[in-house]
Amino acid sequence: MIEDKEIKKQELKDRIINTSEIYTSEADAFETGTSDLGENTPRSRRKKNTEFFTAGRRVVILLLVLIGAVIIILTLQNRFKTYNKFKLKWIHELSEGSLVDYISLGNGFLKYSKDGAVYLKKNGKNVWVDSYEMSNPKTNKNGKYAIVFDVGSKKIVSYTKDGKAASIDTGLPILKAIVSKSGVVTALIEDAKSTYIMFYDNEGKELDISIKSKLSGDGFPTDIAISPDGTALLASFQYLKGSSMMGRVVFYDFSEIGKNMANRVVAGFDEEFVSSMVARVKYLDKINSVAIASDGLYFFSSKNIASPKLIKTIKAENDIEAVAFEGEKICVVYKNTSEKFNHTLYIYSKTGNVLLKKEFSGDFNHVDMQKEYIYMTKNDNAIIMNTSGVIKYSGSLDVNIHKIVKRGFLSGFTVLGDNDFRGIILK
Repeated sequence: MIEDKEIKKQELKDRIINTSEIYTSEADAFETGTSDLGENTPRSRRKKNTEFFTAGRRVVILLLVLIGAVIIILTLQNRFKTYNKFKLKWIHELSEGSLVDYISLGNGFLKYSKDGAVYLKKNGKNVWVDSYEMSNPKTNKNGKYAIVFDVGSKKIVSYTKDGKAASIDTGLPILKAIVSKSGVVTALIEDAKSTYIMFYDNEGKELDISIKSKLSGDGFPTDIAISPDGTALLASFQYLKGSSMMGRVVFYDFSEIGKNMANRVVAGFDEEFVSSMVARVKYLDKINSVAIASDGLYFFSSKNIASPKLIKTIKAENDIEAVAFEGEKICVVYKNTSEKFNHTLYIYSKTGNVLLKKEFSGDFNHVDMQKEYIYMTKNDNAIIMNTSGVIKYSGSLDVNIHKIVKRGFLSGFTVLGDNDFRGIILK
């Protein structure tokens, strides 16, 4: 019995010694970096996780670079690619009702007629309807506001994408009306002897500001434009001097600077428009503006608000056929009398620099410029040109065209017709 106990004690002692040796050897191995147990320690797992996520980020960055490169290549290819046919992808029939035209508003379109306005989504679905009665409705749009006004009558209605913003009765017949980005409406109205420029806030309330011009002395106003912030006005006039018809451009200011000026006039230009008719005026930004005359383009700067200056004149190389604006750019189409082409299109910057010149042939009666594209249309025919001068498509679109807008990434467009919206892809 005693011997058995001694044997068991010795075996237990040997086991304790062996276990200690194991722990000691493993500790030594861990310190020297040779232990298998080190692979499962928290520090090792963090290192592996860091390496995994670093590799993942590299993969994501590489994929993004590749996707970006593909998009750039496709965009460049599409910019210079031309098409000779199209495919109809979808069509949405509009609800019954009369139509004069469409204007873009918000993320959709305002369809207006003599008896009311309808706001439509991009796909042509109705959002809201408003009724009125007008004999000769025209429109103007600026930022989130659009107005419909009755030329020769007294009614103006202001809208946003959410519905009617204001209704205005001018009291005298309207020649033209415009709206600022803040919703302030400027109306040019007339009686038998004078014209008046009246102002209304974005709720339709008449403001205590007006400009009166006598037809016998100041002349007949042909156009008006308001600055983006609504503090300045640009107007063009035609007046008779002897037996000659003369042009005039006048700058008005409604800030503190113009408060002490006679009739708020800060500058007037007459000599530049001798025997010239000024048909259009437009603010391109807060400082730069342009007058479109029968003999050319006149670019002005109001950097000094109290004294606007003529900074550049571009004489028309031929008759001006059409003008369109987008932001700070101007598109002008001149008649071309060469044997090969019948039109010359220019795009100018806000200071009169030539951004594009393009000679082309075709027939159109309406020009629209938006989102890097120029659309020239007549009945069912369209010339679609980008601002690089590439004619993407020229031909029939099988519907009477009121408006075309870019849709999608490459060659998709939406065509607004008399009774429907159509999605097409050029092919």
